Amino acid sequence: MDQWEERMTRRPEPEARLDLLETAWRLRTPRGRILTCAIYRTDTPGVEVRAGFSEDDLIRSQRSAEIGSARDLAAEWKQAVIAKGGFTELAG
Repeated sequence: MDQWEERMTRRPEPEARLDLLETAWRLRTPRGRILTCAIYRTDTPGVEVRAGFSEDDLIRSQRSAEIGSARDLAAEWKQAVIAKGGFTELAG
């Protein structure tokens, strides 16, 4: 590849940073699936609260300025899910 081709070739986008800081909670759904809420560090300032069945099956995510407010948000989500009924809390 010559210099021109090298300069004109699109470089792949770097993968977005998604580093697990802590798991806030885990609940078993009435159908037996595990719903997890965790707090992550990303490429942008602050942290991200994510809830879902896996990284590929995300139900909800929201940015938060810092870890304390992220924990509060995760607790609110947990109460909302439990209020729907039929969910069982799992350890860790």
